Amino acid sequence: MIYLLRMSQQTLPESNDRDPRRQAPTEGLGKIEAVATATAIIDFLAERGRKVSVQDVATMLGITKSRASRHLANLELLGLVGRQGSRGYELGWRLVRWGHIAAGRLDLVTLLDEHIVALARDIGLTVLLCTDAGGDAVVVRSIPAPQAIHIDVKPGLVLSLPHSPSARIAFAFQSRERREKLLGHLCAREPNFRIADRNEFMVQIADIQRHYVCWTRDKFNLGHGAVAAPVFDQDEQLRAVVTVMIPSSELGERGPPRPLIDALLRCCSLCSRRLNSRFQFPVG
Repeated sequence: MIYLLRMSQQTLPESNDRDPRRQAPTEGLGKIEAVATATAIIDFLAERGRKVSVQDVATMLGITKSRASRHLANLELLGLVGRQGSRGYELGWRLVRWGHIAAGRLDLVTLLDEHIVALARDIGLTVLLCTDAGGDAVVVRSIPAPQAIHIDVKPGLVLSLPHSPSARIAFAFQSRERREKLLGHLCAREPNFRIADRNEFMVQIADIQRHYVCWTRDKFNLGHGAVAAPVFDQDEQLRAVVTVMIPSSELGERGPPRPLIDALLRCCSLCSRRLNSRFQFPVG
């Protein structure tokens, strides 16, 4: 989980050594030396407004198809472009993340904000709205708890597997084909973000798919855990994740209290209905 701890007006000191909790996975992404070529490809994808093929990019750049394919593969590793099977390339999750930071909010936030704010008000805890980020999750809205001491999560930060419940929810409700595609990469990442035991991880994912909720204890000894649940759209596809930050004192042996889980699932149900989903959440 990636977050900052804010106590009243006190802020954490800056450091040249980035805390692993504040990092996004970077190993294996490599460097893109042809910045001008990368920029041209990204501008091309943005201006076309639809998925493009390798041949489209090769024609636009005036290079061979094999060279265009290599450029696209590098950009895909960096999260700057994304690929949907044989349907072509589009702008990637990292550009979406930058857009969140620059624009501050998305239409999705506007659509769901009423329910997210209501949940935060009712439970008095920090609530996050997240979207999928290539196997992890990225925060697009954060509503801090009213207490002077609380977890303050900045929009645009990536919440990474394997520990973040937000990222686990985002992964669990991808299509089987996409999960398989992502899993190889997730098992090969640097240690802080690597899935060490593939079979054990998939057992945990199956449990999330049964119960539609995922929680974790205080992984980094900051006094808070978290619980997350999915939001679906009209096609019953994952569209967002709602996450609640929970003080460790409120986490019992069996995890978050049931009333809190029910409140979270009701919020996700209302958000899903707002996106025209007919999914029925298992609210107790």
